[in-house]
Amino acid sequence: MTLRLRLMAIIGLSFTILWGATSVWMFLDVRTKFRDALDERLAASARMVASLVSQMPDLPDTESAPQSVLDVAAKDGVACEVRLLHGGLVARTHNSPSGLSMGQGGYSTRTIRGEQWRSYTLDQGGRRVTTADRVDKRQALLDNIIVATVVPFLIAMLGSLVVLWFGIRRGLDPLESIRQALADRKPDEVAALPATRVPAELSPLVQTINRLLDRTQSAIERERRFTGDAAHELRTPLTAIKTHIQVARLTAGNETVTSLEHAEEGVRRLQRTLEQLLTLARVESPSSFGGGETASAMEIAGLALNEISSESRKRVIVQGDGYGHVAAPPALVATALRNLVDNALRYSPDTSPVILRVSESGESICFSILDEGQGLSEADRHQAVQRFWRKGTGQGSGLGLSIVEAIAKRFGGTFQMAPRSEGGTAAWIEFPAAAENLGHARDETPQSS
Repeated sequence: MTLRLRLMAIIGLSFTILWGATSVWMFLDVRTKFRDALDERLAASARMVASLVSQMPDLPDTESAPQSVLDVAAKDGVACEVRLLHGGLVARTHNSPSGLSMGQGGYSTRTIRGEQWRSYTLDQGGRRVTTADRVDKRQALLDNIIVATVVPFLIAMLGSLVVLWFGIRRGLDPLESIRQALADRKPDEVAALPATRVPAELSPLVQTINRLLDRTQSAIERERRFTGDAAHELRTPLTAIKTHIQVARLTAGNETVTSLEHAEEGVRRLQRTLEQLLTLARVESPSSFGGGETASAMEIAGLALNEISSESRKRVIVQGDGYGHVAAPPALVATALRNLVDNALRYSPDTSPVILRVSESGESICFSILDEGQGLSEADRHQAVQRFWRKGTGQGSGLGLSIVEAIAKRFGGTFQMAPRSEGGTAAWIEFPAAAENLGHARDETPQSS
């Protein structure tokens, strides 16, 4: 359950229970007072009739007594009957049932001919005056009062719940803005969250998140410094070891030379791994690559091929005519291409060619590397960009494709791999074109005369 629904359930349920209990209490109170008011009306009517009758001359003991006295009470819908104390009927209203005054004195509720009546009987001046209301009419009047009260109450309560829902949504907007700010961040972005326009209750949360981001940034910086420092510290003794091995090869016998060649190969691999680590640490560091120097796509392809052995270079076929400049440092783009080409050469047959295709689309420049190797499964393609992952017993450092992806992300590009229909793997890395390409394209647009 979301926080909004939880707050709505808690507050809305509490609100409903509170106002429901209040409405029940008000209903019971109104019903009691309503009944008391109607009973008081019966008593007042009875006293009024008794007073009027007592002021009139002696009435005969017949039903022919004047009805004008009882008509006063009948105007309010009250049934009234006047009898002598010894039982003789003096008068009654047209809506009064027979035997209305046969009950006990005071208030009583009786059933007369299948109808319930609420009556009040008063003995005064030798006469018995009884006034009464039908219970069903009382209940109908009470129901009308309840409906007139409850309907506006329900509408007001439902409207309050709707207003409460929008109020909760509005009140949780700062939390939503914090969530959105975190969701929109890049994976390597650790800048502090803005603390402006944040309620006082959320300030501790923002401060805690910012402290966590600071600690995360410090940890990342320590990792990068460790990688760079370790590679720098190891590169110097490795260079010295490589030099001593080369000197020893010149003065040793054949068997010793073979061993030294293996040792030198191991040193070269270790030196290559250190260089890859240094490149990765540099690309992932927050430091900028100043200078703004750019180069054309074909020039960068040439730089990449120059770093490959001449024997392997013969297998590479360059296609395309991308002369647009890439909006990224040429050395790093060349490093990415060299890693892709080197990877394709390593995992494809020695006699098969590797195609390096350069293309441009105005706003981007794409380098595609096509090989005829065994290819990678979908699971392998996802794992290939992880650090130190190698397929099978590969001899590489396992950092090449990680560096390619890091360089692409750093400079707004993309790196993808997919299987080829004819066999092998297609890998392509795409970078934004430099600004001078767009300006040059505009300059070459023919002007209308």
